[in-house]
Formats: sequence, C-alpha cells, structure tokens
Amino acid sequence: MKTPQPRDASPQRIRMSEIRDIALAQLFLRNPLFSKARYETELETLAKEQNMLLSPDYLEAFILLVIGGGKRPRRAQKSLYRLYKARVAAHEDEAFEQFSALLIELGKKGHSLEGLYFPQTFRTQDHDSIWSDVGAMLGRVKDVVGPVFLNSGTLLGVVRDKSLIAHDDDVDLAVLLDAMDQESAARAWQATYAKLKAAGLLSKKQGPNPGVFKLQSGGVYNIDLFPAWIAQGKLHVYPHTCGDLPAEALLPLADCAVTGLPIPAKSRDVLAVNYGAGWDKPDPGFSFPWNRANRRFKTFMDALGGGAASKPTDHAQD
Repeated sequence: MKTPQPRDASPQRIRMSEIRDIALAQLFLRNPLFSKARYETELETLAKEQNMLLSPDYLEAFILLVIGGGKRPRRAQKSLYRLYKARVAAHEDEAFEQFSALLIELGKKGHSLEGLYFPQTFRTQDHDSIWSDVGAMLGRVKDVVGPVFLNSGTLLGVVRDKSLIAHDDDVDLAVLLDAMDQESAARAWQATYAKLKAAGLLSKKQGPNPGVFKLQSGGVYNIDLFPAWIAQGKLHVYPHTCGDLPAEALLPLADCAVTGLPIPAKSRDVLAVNYGAGWDKPDPGFSFPWNRANRRFKTFMDALGGGAASKPTDHAQD
C-alpha cells in the first residue's frame, strides 16, 4: 500500500512517505539489519521542520516504525488516536479504516498489537445498543448525583441530525450540581467524583482535564460527563455556557424525541451558545473557543487545581 503523493508535495513530505513505505516493507519482509532508530530520528526531524507532527503522513510512518521495530505497540497508541482524529476532522474516515485494517492484517501475520485500541466513529456502530448503554449509565449517574442530560455534540446530533453525529466517537452528558457560584461548583464537582468512584461508575482512564469525567462505557466509545449549575437564575454548563442563558433554558428537562433521554428545555438556545448561530448547519471548520472558555471558567478551574483547561476533543462540529 504505497502512499500516494499530491503533485505539490515537498521533498520532506515525500521522504516521510518513503520512510512509511520502508517501515511497511519491513513488516512484511523482516530485514534483520533494519534500523528503526535511524528512521525514527530522521522522520521526527523532517516532521518538526515542516510542522507536521500531527499530520497523517508522520503519524502513519511512526506507527509502522514502532510495530516494525519490535517495540511495545502501546508506544503507538497516542499516535494512532491522533491519526484517527486527524482523519475524522478531514472527513477521511475510510482512510483511517483502511490503515486500521492494514494493522489488523499485520497482527494476523504475527506482529504484536498488544495495547493498541482502534477507535471507531458512530458511523460504523449500532446506535440502538449505544443508546441503551447510555440510557442505563445516565440512570445510574442520576441515582448517585442528580439530574443528567444530553450535552454538546450528543445534543447537537439528536436535535439537528436526529441521530448520533456520524463522525463523532464519544457521548456527552452533563449533570446538574447544587452550587451558587464557580467555587462552590468546583467543590460539588469534586464531591461528585468521589460519589461516582465509590459507585464504580468512572472509567479507569481519566483525561487530563479535571472539568470532565469519563464514565464507564459498554462499547468502543467514551462517555464524557460535564458539570452544570444554576447561579442567580443563570445557567452554567462547563465549558460552553457561563451565565448566557436563564435557568429556564435547562429546566424543566424535556424528553428527547429521538432517544427519550433528558435534554435541556430549550435545547436550540443551548446549542446556539455552544456552537454559534449557525449550529443547525454542518460546519467542518468549527473550532471551539477554548481561550474564551478558560477565561470565563477560570475561577472554577483554579478551584479544581486545573488552571487553564486541557482541550477535550468533543467540541467539533462537522
């Protein structure tokens, strides 16, 4: 599977593709004199020169070098996920699926893939089983910590597309905390973590952002839980809504026409704050304004000890 090149490809990009093909050949031919370290160093230097450390060209080559060099495959896990997100953002899902199929074929030929997790978009998954799993988890979280509702990309999908967004890969929920300001919300959020952990509802792997918790999932997708609270009659949902809407935009919670699960009373207003006035039209170039969110929720994040928030990957439109 030789890498095709655009006509205007730079010499550095062409060389990165050559290294990818050399690594792929090694996986099939297994040359005992193959120098993984040499090619890995050259590849990283080329990628840094071209600011391409997050490009599919670099990531595919790096992953193949890790596997072909006989190192622990889990070293390539972060790169595999970055490759997945890059392909999804570019609407190149099939290219990622082809590369995943290649790696799986290599595993059948005796190469270890231990520790590698292959993410999948909702396009290839059974939505009924996902909603069943999410509904069960939502009920358990509600029993432990309070009202829960569909949020962010998941809310966007059910309102705009009447479905999960095809290129998404995680489910977004939010829980309503009992708080009166950002500092008390942070304390309530920390208490929520303790309750969820005691109930066995948290995933073993948590992300770097303390403002988001990952719940257990029954499939190959994440379920992210975000905090919400009402202060002085205004709705706050980290990280997109900071007093922009009245409490009535959320309460009383409504039933989703697609799933039957709870959604904000005025979901369209919440989506307009989250994604902008054009939320009801797909926008491949949408980028969530994290700098603004970090400023607005600074007190909340500082109280959690998180400072400026790390950026989850669940706030992209399509």
